[in-house]
Amino acid sequence: MSQLIPSTTPLRNFEDHDETIWTVAAFHDTRRMVTGSWDKTLRIWDLETGIVLKKMEGHSSKVEALAVSRDGQIIASGDDGGEIIAWHGENGESL
Repeated sequence: MSQLIPSTTPLRNFEDHDETIWTVAAFHDTRRMVTGSWDKTLRIWDLETGIVLKKMEGHSSKVEALAVSRDGQIIASGDDGGEIIAWHGENGESL
């Protein structure tokens, strides 16, 4: 089993949202993650470069929940108004 190496320095900062990032989910391919924010948007990020690959808009309230399917094809997001949106995991379009 691998041993964790303690680190106090972040490897990368992910900054692009206008409000607090409230939820994060990683893709199983370990190359991307998705963040949900109180600015009512989601972002898909490249973990190696820190670049935003896609900005997703569609919620009318703060995004507070995220999940990514095991195959990475579907992202589900929920907001504090009770709305749930399913997104395509590759292109970020709502389904």
